[in-house]
This record gives sequence, C-alpha cells and structure tokens, in this order.
Amino acid sequence: MPYAISSSRKRFEIQLDEIKKKLKIADKRGVSTDLRDYAIAAAIFLAHAEVENYFVDVLGSIAVAYSSAAADASRLPARLRAHLVVEKFNLQSIAAKFSIRTGEPDILSAIENWFSSSMVCLLNESKPLAPFDGNDIHGDYGYPSTKNIERVLRRIGIGDPKGVLNREAKRDVVGRLESVGNLRTALAHNASLPGISCADVIAHLNGLKMFARALDRVLYAHLRQALPHTVWKASLC
Repeated sequence: MPYAISSSRKRFEIQLDEIKKKLKIADKRGVSTDLRDYAIAAAIFLAHAEVENYFVDVLGSIAVAYSSAAADASRLPARLRAHLVVEKFNLQSIAAKFSIRTGEPDILSAIENWFSSSMVCLLNESKPLAPFDGNDIHGDYGYPSTKNIERVLRRIGIGDPKGVLNREAKRDVVGRLESVGNLRTALAHNASLPGISCADVIAHLNGLKMFARALDRVLYAHLRQALPHTVWKASLC
C-alpha cells in the first residue's frame, strides 16, 4: 500500500490555507499598514501553533496505531519500548533515589509496584500490550522547536531526525520550521517584524507544509518497519 496523507496533516494544511487567505486579504491595496502588520503577526503565531497541533496529534495517532496493532511489546521499536519503560515506571525518580543512602526502601517499593502495573507488559512479552497515548511519547516536549522534535523522534527510534526529514524532503525543511520559530520568538520579544511582508509569511507557511509532508512520510515509513502497512490507514487516515 502506498503512503496516504494522515488526517492530522490534512487538518494542518487546511488551517494553513485559511491563514494564507487572510494574509492575501490583508495585503490588498487600501489596507492600513497597522492592520497588515497585525495580520502578519497573527499569522505567524497561529501557524506555529498549528505545527504544534499537528505534531501532537500525529504522535497521538502513532501511539494508537502501536497500541491497537502491536500484540506485545516485542512489536514496538526497541527505542520506543525503552522510552516507555522509563516513563511508565518513573525511572527518573527512582534513579534520583540512588544518590540518597536512605533511598533503598523507596526504590524497592517502587519496583514492587511494577509487578501489579498494567505496563508490566513492556517487560513481559507474554502479556498483551497495554494502551498508551501520544503524551507518553512527547510528554513536555510537544512544543515544535527543532530540539524538541529531534528529541521526540529519537524516542520512537528515528536516529537522525534532522537528516531523515531533510533527505525525505530533498531540502532543509527543518531549517524552514526553525525560521518560523525564530519569527515567533522575535515577535514575542519585540511585538513587530520590520521588513516582513505578507508574501514573506506565505512563503514561510509553504515551508511548514513541506515540513509536515516530510514528517508524515517519515512516520509512515517508520511505522511500516514494525507493523502491517494497513495500520497506517486504519489509525492515521
């Protein structure tokens, strides 16, 4: 089965097209400079928010795909399985107790709780995989900065996210995402972007579309490595 566009990407592109329509209206002759600048600022903030919505949404669908189609933990990518063990068993908290001499009772109590946890399936492949969601994957890193996206994609087993995305797109789409993030940051600090036109912002939005297209296809190829090709369409389209 060939790649099919995810519903997350479809929604994202529809929202970007709506933003572009409003920018074109703001760019018409007779519109005041103040109103045009307001439209530019709103477009940048909204577009960046839509990237976050897409990123979080598509990861949620990826989680559903694995949860519903992977019979046990052995069908998960090894890195994703490792990440879920860290998250579900709160290993960061347990690791912190190793530096405390009196921490052993707490460590052992925490590990005892694993045995009755529904997520013991991550350690025992004879048990069916318990559901997990997108938040278990992205956690506090759903904001679409370049660093966050690379960090989260590595969690699911994509070892060189920037390289893989740019190779898929045959251009620097990660750089295009970062440029929009930089515009958003500049606006947040300065409240204006001198010299930026509506046409400039539309070009940036087209770059975001390229990024989403690449990410969608990379996630499709990654999911196909572990699960039947029908799972993508059933869970993401």
